[in-house]
Amino acid sequence: MNKNWLAPAFIILLTCLFLVFWDSPPETFLPQKPETPKTSKHPSNIVHNAVRRRFDENGQLSSVFVASETRYYQKNPKRRTAKDYADLTAPKLTMYSVDKPPTTIVSNTGKARNNGNLVQLWGDVHITRTDTLGQSSELTTPYLVVKPERQYAETDKPVIITSPGNTTHAVGMEAYLKTDTIKLLSNVRGIHDPQ
Repeated sequence: MNKNWLAPAFIILLTCLFLVFWDSPPETFLPQKPETPKTSKHPSNIVHNAVRRRFDENGQLSSVFVASETRYYQKNPKRRTAKDYADLTAPKLTMYSVDKPPTTIVSNTGKARNNGNLVQLWGDVHITRTDTLGQSSELTTPYLVVKPERQYAETDKPVIITSPGNTTHAVGMEAYLKTDTIKLLSNVRGIHDPQ
């Protein structure tokens, strides 16, 4: 009599186990993935009066970056990633070329990405350069993207270029600062005032 109930109980147990496994999602049986760290809304560091100097492959000074404050946000607290960035207050970037006067770019705020190789600037952005004769040229725009390593800057916003006797307005610009080449993209109009 004991043997008669053992076989049906075993079949019922196997059926129940089969149904439990059948209805369970596959993730239940896979090893658990480690939790990815959550992005903090707080900076991992804050630097006041930051200064960073870059040198080219020949050891010559290529740029100096200064900001009254940088707030660095690290997506993964254990290591640097391409998504890390720094918020900038009053950034100033000076780029140097051999045998040419330096170019200075200033703005109200900005954001640096990719270890400073891509800098976005907002609010009253000014690019200034003084030539060897002491004459100054200035470009203003509300937004600018700068790639300091390439000495390249671009914007799709309105720009105003002023130099002694000339004022040029345009929308959009690509500037190759190393070669003093500026390409204005659209709606270009200029005023020449011979002095």
